[in-house]
Amino acid sequence: MRPVFRFKTLLSRLKKPSPATFLILLFLLYYLPVILLVSGAVPFSFRWMVLAGIFLVSLMLSRLKGYRAEELGIRLSNLKQSLLANALFIIPVMALFLLVDDTAALVMKAEPPKIFFFFFYVLIASPLQEFLFRSFLFAEMNHSGITRASAQIVVSAASFAFLHIIYLDAFTTLATFAAGLVFAGIYRKYPNLAGVSLSHAVIGTLAILAGIARKMS
Repeated sequence: MRPVFRFKTLLSRLKKPSPATFLILLFLLYYLPVILLVSGAVPFSFRWMVLAGIFLVSLMLSRLKGYRAEELGIRLSNLKQSLLANALFIIPVMALFLLVDDTAALVMKAEPPKIFFFFFYVLIASPLQEFLFRSFLFAEMNHSGITRASAQIVVSAASFAFLHIIYLDAFTTLATFAAGLVFAGIYRKYPNLAGVSLSHAVIGTLAILAGIARKMS
């Protein structure tokens, strides 16, 4: 009697993704963990461990599917263009933060996070999130036949914003969706992990220091 489930069959399907299998992976890897955190099934204090787990799974799948470094935005060929594009995003955002710095409706009155958190956020959390929501996600969409620019950008930004609903703050969710649209747009034009990671780190750090995104710490 032939077994109903075969590991080789699963591997074959994973290596030849389709839009349907992409949507299943998207839900299981990006949406289900967030739902579990919001519902309380997984404690909120485990959020960084959950993110790390998702990252490890994405790395495993990247290797399994044979994605090249260039497909994941790990390259030097377009680094200058990516850094310039991201700088053009960072500058107006910095100006905006200066304008809203004294706006009580946006600024959260809370103690700033410890210095260790900023090292963690800049060196680990930001690159990790950008790998998930830009590098790996775009590689998956490209290999699944989802190549339309608008679809890729919206899926990336929406998934990125959905991650942040765990903070139960509407402004944070909307702000991350808006930032995610720009990050995704820049990454699609200049697929470079370093560029968007730096932009993410700078803007996120400024938002936390300005008291706009204190819950994220």
